[in-house]
Amino acid sequence: TGIAVYFLMRPSIDLEIQEKIVFGAFFAGAIICLGFSFMFHTVNCHSQFIGKLFSKLDYCGIALLIMGSFVPWLYYGFYCHFRPKVVYLSVVCALGVTSIMVSLWDKFSESTWRPFRAAVFMTFGLSGIIPAIHYGIVEGWFNKLSQKSLGWLVLMGLLYIVGAMLYALRVPERWFPGKCDIWFHSHQIFHVFVLGGAFVHYHGISEMAMHRVSIVCWLPDIG
Repeated sequence: TGIAVYFLMRPSIDLEIQEKIVFGAFFAGAIICLGFSFMFHTVNCHSQFIGKLFSKLDYCGIALLIMGSFVPWLYYGFYCHFRPKVVYLSVVCALGVTSIMVSLWDKFSESTWRPFRAAVFMTFGLSGIIPAIHYGIVEGWFNKLSQKSLGWLVLMGLLYIVGAMLYALRVPERWFPGKCDIWFHSHQIFHVFVLGGAFVHYHGISEMAMHRVSIVCWLPDIG
């Protein structure tokens, strides 16, 4: 939250409003996701109704984090290519809304659907492979920007995927029953990976932003 406030409150002379909006989408997704998660774990034991309600909000927060994470890298990745940028952002919004709708389904929060939950969010996140390949083709796989930005995106994806897999497979508590009830539970480890992925993503999109604002789109390329 502190990083978001500092970033968004900087004078416009340092950062234009559209840049703040793009980064704001990522910050909003991250803050809402972690905020809903905090509230869920705080009030989960209140009652069955409250527990289920905030469980749904928790999962909606994950979908919002994924949506918000897509916005800046698609914006800067296709900075001079309007049409693909709009298409990919529209697809991300559609997938995000679908994920939120699925998250509001009552059975989605049941323990037997744990692997399905992980699969839904992993599939949403991995859908970014398609624009990433497109980005590599447009920019060239081996130029400096592609190597730096795609490298951070790959690392972010790995952190999220590993965290989701540990969560879905209940590792390590499945190997040590009763030993991880307080510390080192898969859900705790999952949150650590999510935080790590968010910071890695922030660094990656910051690298892309610093490069993109220094270039000029010479041609009005809308295709």
